[in-house]
This record gives sequence, C-alpha cells and structure tokens, in this order.
Amino acid sequence: MKIEVYFSHSFLNDQSEISKIKGQGSTASIDSTTATTVSQMYLDGWRLVHAIKTAQSAQLGSFNFLLIFEK
Repeated sequence: MKIEVYFSHSFLNDQSEISKIKGQGSTASIDSTTATTVSQMYLDGWRLVHAIKTAQSAQLGSFNFLLIFEK
C-alpha cells in the first residue's frame, strides 16, 4: 500500500487544488509542482482515506486540510 499526504489551502470540493507535502516535521513543505485535484487522484487509482482540518476558522478561505490518500 502506498500513502501520500496532500495539503489544500481551501478544500471545498473534489475540484479544489491540492499539493503534495514533502518531508517530515520541521522540514515538511508544500510542493506546488505537484498541484492536482481529488478527482484526478481518484482517476489515478488513489482513494481519500482521511481529511484533517488544520485551521480553527470557519471562513471559506480558511478551509485548510491535510488530505491522506492510499493506493
């Protein structure tokens, strides 16, 4: 099983842009060259197994999520 972690600045639906997180802990960063959508991940055989909201705000622009996919 493969696991990939992605981040979304504003996860509203399956067409929202997501980008892969590279590294761990203090060296983790968002790789904007990996931008894709959940729809495309599904087409590539991945499935969304966890969506973790990272911001406290309920404002639409603050729907930051970590998205965990497995294949």
